Amino acid sequence: MKFLPITALAVLSFSPLASAAGNGALDRAFAKADINDNLEVDRIEFLALQPRSKSWTDAVKRFDLADTDLNSVLSLTEFRASNGGKEGSPPNRAESFRFTDLDEDGFLNPEEFALTLPQIQPWRKILREFGRKDRNNDSLLSPVEFGVLASKF
Repeated sequence: MKFLPITALAVLSFSPLASAAGNGALDRAFAKADINDNLEVDRIEFLALQPRSKSWTDAVKRFDLADTDLNSVLSLTEFRASNGGKEGSPPNRAESFRFTDLDEDGFLNPEEFALTLPQIQPWRKILREFGRKDRNNDSLLSPVEFGVLASKF
């Protein structure tokens, strides 16, 4: 019975070390992303850190979720809290459309559409997919052609 409190104390004393070690990997990732060494990660720096299997829209949504103070940059605290920007679900179709309609004309051109696909996609596959979706052949995708229901947009 005398050993139980000592064992519990030993386990509790290693807990801070475990959490500090967990932050070490996130701290290194933050330092790697912070290209200009200003102790903040902006959207461009964050995007450069993302795997090529992810789409630009997925990264933007996760960046926005991590940016809790809405100042368009991630502090080390925000980066840690979001597990390096890995928290959050991928954007739905309506969110993807809104994120990538960069010129805000209500349509996606091929360059905007490419932002919704994994970054590793070759341009020829992007154009093939775009052409398949562009049912009226106007070289633009409407929300409906993209797959967003009119009521969701």
